[in-house]
Amino acid sequence: MPAPPWARLRERLLAWADERAAAGEAAPAAALRALVEDWWQEQRVWDQDVAARLSAHHEINNALVGVSGHVQILLMGPLGQQTSVRERLEVVLRESQRIRDAALELRQLRAALHADAAPPAPRRRGEAA
Repeated sequence: MPAPPWARLRERLLAWADERAAAGEAAPAAALRALVEDWWQEQRVWDQDVAARLSAHHEINNALVGVSGHVQILLMGPLGQQTSVRERLEVVLRESQRIRDAALELRQLRAALHADAAPPAPRRRGEAA
C-alpha cells in the first residue's frame, strides 16, 4: 500500500514553510511549521489508534480457523455424504474464505498505518524532503 496522503501533505506544508522563511517571513513560517508539527503529532496518535483497532483481523482469523476446521471435519464424516448438508457446509467454507479475505484487507491496512507510525525526525530549514 502506498503511504497515506497526509504524509505527503506534511512534507508539502513544511516545504512551503521553508519557502516562506527563505522569503524573509520568519514568524509566519515558524507559526506554520509549529502548527504542522502539532497536527502531525495528533495524526500519529490517531493512526496508531486506528492501527490498533484494525488488529481485529487476528481475532477474526482465529475464529475462522475453528469454523473452517469443524466444517471440514463434518464434510469428511457421514453428514458430509448427504448432498443437501454437503452443499450447505461448502457454502460455509466459501463464505469463511470471503471473511478471511476481508480480514486480510484489514491486516494490510493496519500494516500500512504501522509502517508510517514512527514520525520522521523534524526537518531543518532548507533540508530536502
